[in-house]
Amino acid sequence: MQTRRRDLPPMTSLPVFESVGRHMSIAKAADELCLTPGAVSRQIQNLELFLGCDLFERSHRRITFTPVGEVYWDKIHVSLGQIRAVTSDLSVGVERRPLVIGSPRVFLQKCIMPVLGTLYARRPDIVVKFVTGGHDVEGVDGAIHVGEAISKKGFVCEILGDADLTPVCSPAYLRRAPPLDTPDDLERHTLLRSAEFTRNWERWLGQRAPRIFSSTRFIDLESSGLELTAAIEGLGIAIVRQKLVKQELADGQLVALFEKDMVHEHYFFMFADPKLRSDSFRFFRNWLRDAVVE
Repeated sequence: MQTRRRDLPPMTSLPVFESVGRHMSIAKAADELCLTPGAVSRQIQNLELFLGCDLFERSHRRITFTPVGEVYWDKIHVSLGQIRAVTSDLSVGVERRPLVIGSPRVFLQKCIMPVLGTLYARRPDIVVKFVTGGHDVEGVDGAIHVGEAISKKGFVCEILGDADLTPVCSPAYLRRAPPLDTPDDLERHTLLRSAEFTRNWERWLGQRAPRIFSSTRFIDLESSGLELTAAIEGLGIAIVRQKLVKQELADGQLVALFEKDMVHEHYFFMFADPKLRSDSFRFFRNWLRDAVVE
């Protein structure tokens, strides 16, 4: 009679455990894995039974890791990520799998698109698909993000360039608008914002934000990037990454305000370590750094 090996857990449970731990949600893991929440819960219970310990603390509509569960998830997460990456690289057949790169919409439009032709000129066989909006770094080959560096085991996070925040407006708006000598004067002006980048105004205004938000007039725009167009048309003041408006500033379409109060942030490129085993990914990463870094 063959006995069950005790050194390997039920292998079908591991991807389920990794997904639940990543989302901290049975329902979201079930949706990702195309399973029912009940099936996900049974897989977790089977794994806990095998290990002889609880991996999650369960409370009303909420789960959290137990200490041992967090340690175990970290190991499983890294291992499965490496398996996915190696499998993906090996499974590329006659049809080339495109590199999927996540990027903020305006950064893609203003910083990547103008130089993208040099990538294909140097590497005609490369296939790259850019995605914008919300995305998980684990769902793409690499992701460009703005703000601060993210420290995550098994991932590389590299600086691409400055992402300094500064208000801008058109010269025409400045001529007809009320005085604008200090940031406090913004409460008498029209500010432009999109739902995605309301945070940018909050970040730049700091402690002034509640007072100015309570008295200023906002023009709200659905998509990021539209506030830049609205600023050029003289509709108000936008808060933008200075890197994205270099040409408009040089051409005199926009004027930077309060540059001494600029908020300094950076663009980063983040990807999983195993991606560097791919020749096409290494080429793209090097091209991106050369083409975009100031």
